[in-house]
Amino acid sequence: MKSGYLYILVHPSDPDLYKIGVTTLDPIKRLAQHNTQHDKYAGKIVKETGDNWEIKTFISVPDVYFAERAFWNATHFQDIPFRGGIEVEKMEWSLVQKGLEAAQSAGVRPGPLCKTSVRNSEWMKEQLEGTGITMIDRYAGLIRLMEFQCENGHVFKESAGLVANRRSCPCCVDWNWLSGPRKGLRSSIR
Repeated sequence: MKSGYLYILVHPSDPDLYKIGVTTLDPIKRLAQHNTQHDKYAGKIVKETGDNWEIKTFISVPDVYFAERAFWNATHFQDIPFRGGIEVEKMEWSLVQKGLEAAQSAGVRPGPLCKTSVRNSEWMKEQLEGTGITMIDRYAGLIRLMEFQCENGHVFKESAGLVANRRSCPCCVDWNWLSGPRKGLRSSIR
């Protein structure tokens, strides 16, 4: 999330031709770039017509990309990723104003609904607390097989994720495998 500006440029060749963009720079500096970068779409219009873009207006926004999405969603035009990065469009000023209002009130993107925990060796040790099980091998992820030892001295090899989920020793507690190569077998006799 970056704060910055959503800006509207207008071109003198057509009062209904607008360039909509976002920047973390000063909008005047961004305007200068559009007027000199003749390899970009907005710059090609400058090169073809000989006229420079002018700033119509700009607003300060706390999340530039979220504001830009809100702008385009308030219009009948598709959002930028589907437009090949071309943010130049002919439209009526009332539609531009509708987009500006939406961008101004957009705020910031909502955060994740739940915090995703990191599942590293420290996390694994926390999962094993109180179970009497310790890791013998170095932790290599949730799905890798590794050796564990329970407080009764049983050594077994299993995926860390499964041990974290079951929170028991498969030698001390029957994990009740219903299918696959472990069906009917306890870990101690595999």
